[in-house]
Amino acid sequence: MADQVRAHERDLLTAGHTAYGLMTQAGTALWGALRARWPQAQRIGVLLGSGQNAGDGLILARQARAAGCAVVLFGWFNPASVQGACADAWAAWQADYVEGMQALNAHDLAELDVIVDAGFGIGLAANRPVIGVPAQWIAAVNAAHQRGVGVISADVPSGLQADTGAGDVMIHADVTVCFLALKLGLFTGRGAAVAGKVVLAALVESAPVESTMVAQLLLKVPPLPTKPRDGHKGCFGTVLVIAGNQGMNGAARMAAEAALRMGAGKVIVATHPAHAAVLAVGCPELIVQGITDAAQLTAQLALADALVLGPGLGRDDWAQSLAMRALSTPCPKVVDADGLYFFARFASQRQPVTGALIITPHPAEAAQLLGCTTQTVEINRPQAARDLAQRFGALTVLKGAGSVLALPDGLLICGRGSPALATAGSGDVLAGVIGGLLAIRAAAGLDLNDVLMRAVCWHAIAGELVAAQAGAWGAAATDLLPFIRALANGSITPSCPDDGLGVCL
Repeated sequence: MADQVRAHERDLLTAGHTAYGLMTQAGTALWGALRARWPQAQRIGVLLGSGQNAGDGLILARQARAAGCAVVLFGWFNPASVQGACADAWAAWQADYVEGMQALNAHDLAELDVIVDAGFGIGLAANRPVIGVPAQWIAAVNAAHQRGVGVISADVPSGLQADTGAGDVMIHADVTVCFLALKLGLFTGRGAAVAGKVVLAALVESAPVESTMVAQLLLKVPPLPTKPRDGHKGCFGTVLVIAGNQGMNGAARMAAEAALRMGAGKVIVATHPAHAAVLAVGCPELIVQGITDAAQLTAQLALADALVLGPGLGRDDWAQSLAMRALSTPCPKVVDADGLYFFARFASQRQPVTGALIITPHPAEAAQLLGCTTQTVEINRPQAARDLAQRFGALTVLKGAGSVLALPDGLLICGRGSPALATAGSGDVLAGVIGGLLAIRAAAGLDLNDVLMRAVCWHAIAGELVAAQAGAWGAAATDLLPFIRALANGSITPSCPDDGLGVCL
C-alpha cells in the first residue's frame, strides 16, 4: 500500500540515504524508461504538480536538457511553496536553466513528442476528487495523447488511486515507472486501463516483501503435469453443470465444454428440459439431462466430484429448487451468475454451505452480495474481495479488469487480460474452467489455490491471445477454449515481459 511505501522510504532515510538522492534515482529511472520507449523524442513536456512527485519530473527535465532535448515545464507547480527534496530539485534546475513554468495551450501540447506526468503520484489522498486546474491539465494531456503524443507517468498516473485503482479524472499513460515497489492500483480497476506498461524501478533498495506484501501479482502459472498414460476417465473426475434455463442453453453449453476441455473425465449437464435434446449438438461428449425438479437432481449429485452452479440458470421456481438443492451438497462447487443470487438467499437463511466453495462475482453481483453499490465495490476492489471471502467463507474471484483473488493466504491480482474478455459468456467459460480443474485436482496434484490461480490466469492470457490473433473487437467467449487448452498443456508458452515485477503492494 502507499502508506507502506512511504514508511519504507522513511526507513531508507533513517539508514542514511537522502531524500534528494532517492529523488535523483527516481528521475534518472524515469528518463531511462522514456529514452527506451521513445529513443528519438526531442520535444519533452513535463507536467508538474504541487507535491514531491514534481521533483522526479524536474530531475528528468535536467537530464533531458543535458541530452539536447527541448524541455518545457507546465502544470500547477508553484515554485514559491515548494518544500523538501523537490525544492532542491527546483533549485538545481534553476541553477542550470533559467526557464520557469510555462503557460501552454492544447495546441502546444499536441506539438510535443512525449509528456512526462509528474503531477500527483501516490500523493493523491483517498476519495479526493480531481477538480479545477489539475483536472484541466489532465484533460489537456489526455487530448494530446489521443493525438499521438507519448505519455509516461511517474509512479502512478495522476488521478489514479494508488491502493485501489479507483478514480474518475486521470492521466492515460503509455508507460508508468513505479518507484521502490509496485502499487496495487496499477493492476486492477481503472489502473489496468490507464497505466500502460508498468516498469518497476526498485531504486536503492526495494520494499521488503515480508512487511509490505498485501497482494501478489499473478502473471503466469505452470501448465498441468503430463496426463498419466494409465489413467481412465474415472481418474479425472465428473463435473456436474447445473445451468441453462429456457432460452439460456448457450451459457450451460459454454461452461460444460470449458470443463471438458480442461480435462474432466466426464461432464454432465443438468438443464431445463426445453432444450436438453439440442444442448450437446456439436459436442456429443457432454451428457445432458433434462431436469424438471430438484428431486431428479439427487442421482446426478451423487456422481459429481465438482459442481458448476449458475450460468444461465435464471431466477424462477425451477432455478430456485435446483440451486437450493445444489448448495446443500458437500461437493466442491463454483457458484457463478444466477447461482450467486440464490447463494445470497441461502446464506441469509444461515444455512451452512459445506464443502469447498468458490464464488466468481462480477462487480454488480459482488455489490448485491455485500449489500452495497457497484460503485462502492469498484472504488476498492481489493477490499470488496476480502469482504466477500470473509463474509461467506468462500474463495473469491472478483472479476473485471485486474481480477482479484481472495485466497486463505491473501490476495492475488491478475496482471494479465484483454478487453477481448468483455463479451457475453466469458464468465461462463471461466466457471467451467474452474469446475474442470476442481474435478482433476487430485490427479493433477493441485490444491484449491492452484485451481483458482491457473483458471484465472489461463483465462486472462487466452483473452490476450485471442486479441493478438484477430483483435479484441468481435471476440466470442468460445474463441477462448482452444487457447485455454493449449496453455494448460504447455503447448503455448506466452510471453511475459513483466516477469520482473514481482510483488505488488
